[in-house]
Amino acid sequence: MTAPIKLKIPHQSHYHGVALLVVGGLAARLDVSYEQLEDLQLALESVLENGGYAWTSEVTVELDVQDGGLAMIVGPLDGAALKSDLEDEREDRLALGRLLGTLVEDVSVERREDGDWLRLEKRLQAVGSGGSRGRA
Repeated sequence: MTAPIKLKIPHQSHYHGVALLVVGGLAARLDVSYEQLEDLQLALESVLENGGYAWTSEVTVELDVQDGGLAMIVGPLDGAALKSDLEDEREDRLALGRLLGTLVEDVSVERREDGDWLRLEKRLQAVGSGGSRGRA
């Protein structure tokens, strides 16, 4: 088992691209499909770009390669705002919970000493195992 990759960046939008590049590099290393890479990056971006979740001036993104999958853990975040958006079921908008549910297999909020962290888990299939790089 490998140690998680941890990236701490300022919680400002022009630094969020760095986290997306790290996810992209790891996905390339894991030889995942282009569609899976897009899912991972969109899930991460949808959390980072919402300034309402900022709890501190910095945010940490942890990437943990697991057997057959990848966990992205983001925090610390404003747990109350995050949970409210995850549980929002209004039909007139695309709520965070619904969006993340289409992109990753598991979404949960973890409580840590420094605040709440969002855990996103995605099962991955390597390109050589039947995935594809391009869109049909």
